[in-house]
Amino acid sequence: MIVPAIPALRRLRVLFGMLLLLLPVLAPSLPSGAAPSMAGVALPSLGAPMPAVLAEFSAREAFAREQLPAIITAAEAAAGRIVGHPNALINVPYGEQQTFAEEILNRAGGLANALPDVERSKLTTPDDIALLAVRAWAVDGPKMITLSNQYKARGNMVILFASRQGMPEGVQYDYLIDNGGGPNKAASAMNAIANTLNAWLWTSEYTSALTRLGKYPGILQSMVVPGSTEFNQALQKSGEARRFLGDCDMPIPAGELAGVYLKRVDLLIAELQTSTTRRQIDKAATLIADRLQAGKTVGVASCEHFLLSDIFNDNKTPWKPFNVVWRAKEAFPQNVKEGDLIVFFGYIGLSTVSEDYAAAMRGTKADIIASYIIDYNNPANNATEGLCVIEQHWHVGDTEVKLPFPPGSMAPTSGLESALIYRMLDDAASEAMKR
Repeated sequence: MIVPAIPALRRLRVLFGMLLLLLPVLAPSLPSGAAPSMAGVALPSLGAPMPAVLAEFSAREAFAREQLPAIITAAEAAAGRIVGHPNALINVPYGEQQTFAEEILNRAGGLANALPDVERSKLTTPDDIALLAVRAWAVDGPKMITLSNQYKARGNMVILFASRQGMPEGVQYDYLIDNGGGPNKAASAMNAIANTLNAWLWTSEYTSALTRLGKYPGILQSMVVPGSTEFNQALQKSGEARRFLGDCDMPIPAGELAGVYLKRVDLLIAELQTSTTRRQIDKAATLIADRLQAGKTVGVASCEHFLLSDIFNDNKTPWKPFNVVWRAKEAFPQNVKEGDLIVFFGYIGLSTVSEDYAAAMRGTKADIIASYIIDYNNPANNATEGLCVIEQHWHVGDTEVKLPFPPGSMAPTSGLESALIYRMLDDAASEAMKR
């Protein structure tokens, strides 16, 4: 571990401060009886400026804190509508907003009732709620305006995640959750990340608002949690099951769950500033630049929700994004070969329980750079032969906010982390190519 040259007393204060930040957030996710540890925690790179991506995201997070009352208002309105109309759906269209939808649909710690309405068109009602996100008004504004107006014409409550700045006239919606960004393409990548942050804040506050009305929603579990298959199937087996509302006599105060999530996001920002993570990103960026300058292909792929489509958007580095989900055996050899480089954003190690990305990747004999949390249960699933691994910091279970009802926790940060690492790596690689 490389530690900046700072006085010993200050170094101890930094360590103690990080410990205080880590304990309340990470302790709930530790196995029963386990003690929290600082092992493997590197110090923030205090001597280096914050990377531009993190600085911008930190500003967006601060903006989200300022508009938390507006998020709570939108969440309470949605909760009241759902309790008043138990057959109402939460509609999240997919094709028009794939990055946003991928991050919150059928997701660990997400709402069971959130689905594209085309998947349950016979169950839609005028009382439904639509969640819509705009990357940037200059990029996807026209189609999202049309979509928002269509939902309003159906009588739906529309909650719009977008920038207030530059919003065109004629947009019909009920609640705007401002991402704090600009309307042009230059803001598109960070707007998408900020919309995701705000979506999880809204989801958390919607959940707590339901408890103040005596109910709680169906929340899905990560597929790697024991018993999750049966738990999730009970919520996903039918349209009626997805609309599940349980009775709750433990009301959660407004702002509490969002506050917990924001605290974890603060920790994430600190984690991504550590010397270890910065070194890993810088090493990966140099390798990518060298390979591209040598005329080789650098392929980029992911099985992670947010990045599944976002790797195709707003790239600065001339790498080659391609889709591998449900087609890994064909996709990897079609896009990279020996001598090329694969940059892969995974989940827990390289492969998932659904698809063997590791074997398909290794079969190409291309070199590997990967980013994921380490798979301690199956070491062979880690890229031990990789040129570089950018380690992520979330924990198995992929939920950060504790709940007093099943499944006990909600709201992941893995999507935010992988998105931020991806954009930090893109910045660093594009800069490395200029040297």
